[in-house]
Amino acid sequence: MGKIVMLIMFLLAAMSVSAREDYYTLVDSAEFYIGGHEWEKAENFIQRALRVEPDNQNTSLLLSNLATVQRYQGRYQEALKNYTVALFMTPNAVTLLKNRASLYLDMDSIDKAYSDYCKVVELDGNDIEALYNSGILALEKKQMEASEASFQRIKDISPNSYFAYNGFAMWNKANGNYAKAIENYSVIIKERPSVNALANRAECYLELKQLNNAEADIKSALGTDPRNGFLYLLRAKLNKLRFESDAARRDAEIAMEYGVEESVVRAFFNKD
Repeated sequence: MGKIVMLIMFLLAAMSVSAREDYYTLVDSAEFYIGGHEWEKAENFIQRALRVEPDNQNTSLLLSNLATVQRYQGRYQEALKNYTVALFMTPNAVTLLKNRASLYLDMDSIDKAYSDYCKVVELDGNDIEALYNSGILALEKKQMEASEASFQRIKDISPNSYFAYNGFAMWNKANGNYAKAIENYSVIIKERPSVNALANRAECYLELKQLNNAEADIKSALGTDPRNGFLYLLRAKLNKLRFESDAARRDAEIAMEYGVEESVVRAFFNKD
């Protein structure tokens, strides 16, 4: 009888082990679904892996992945909590800091995002992504010296970097250095043309009253994106400067039709 009891206990133990979910299989499944952008399924497998081995050395990474899939589902507060817990475990994890900073931007928490990007730069002074984002956020916060320093560091690391030219283009434009901003945008447009760069250069041309150049950029940008409201706002400003009030009024109406707020249109025209 004793042997039979022992055999039953052995079989039950074996069944228990076989029934226990394998940690690495769960992690692999989660990665598979992350690759397919199936966020709910990925989250399910991550949660199960965390329950199987909560003290695994990869727990911080799993929590980061969990936060990311929650972020993609629009559950920002849950994502923030998990990024923060993961950072408590690995406070100098650069990727985690950048992920949380990006989430803070989604949540319009500019100061907190800036703090995380600055921490990344402290850990890795050659991280161009963090330098660029910290420079942009410093510019938004009107911290001009800090912003300029970030973009200059990028230029020191990579003199022909798009991020250096784009950063300095925005910095110069924000500081009223329109001629210098035009130089920066011209390099960008030559190497990597975009509607955004053309629109920004056109705005600088308008500030300098170089109307023909502004017209050429607006026309080129509209050829690519004919439903861009901001471009019609720029053209309205162009027509106003040419004293073509009816054309300016029509373009302002089109700008609002394509999503530009009326208050923005009014402010744009009242800048002079």
